[in-house]
Amino acid sequence: MTKMATRKSNMRPIAKGAESRVGVDDDDSLREILDGTDIATAYKMSYVVNFWREPSFRAIEAEFGLTRPEIVLLIALNFREGITAAEFCEFSGHLKAAVSRAVILMEKKRLIKRQMDAADNRRQCLFLTQEGRMTYRRYIPLLKQREAAMLSCLSKAELKQLSHLLNKLAAHVPEWGSLAEL
Repeated sequence: MTKMATRKSNMRPIAKGAESRVGVDDDDSLREILDGTDIATAYKMSYVVNFWREPSFRAIEAEFGLTRPEIVLLIALNFREGITAAEFCEFSGHLKAAVSRAVILMEKKRLIKRQMDAADNRRQCLFLTQEGRMTYRRYIPLLKQREAAMLSCLSKAELKQLSHLLNKLAAHVPEWGSLAEL
């Protein structure tokens, strides 16, 4: 499989290595777009995340047959098992219908199991199976590698500052990010 980069001038896929590097500093017109929108900060954040997420998730979808909601739910369950689908939606902002379909598919694939909550029979808690853990361990290195590549232009001090600012923004989400708006 050929790795793809993005041509600076017209955003069409080209083979990796055909150009030295892709980035805002290399293309004044791209900088104009990123700085020129009415939502420049959010647009830049989306631009960076899209270039991290899209190639990564497409590769995982192709190799492991997982949908995007399945990928992120495995990540969440690897960190904290026993949550419900509704709790995952509340935390992540993912749509309930997509997560509900993912839970059904993941259970059929034997990646997760649902267990009735002993304290509340209406709640079904989600847990990784051994197959789910193994699948996660197989694809997470790709995501970590892409994250390292994305952040490689930052110094240690800049990484620390970025982490601090992202934590601050994430903590602020409950103040403005209502699920009712989704």
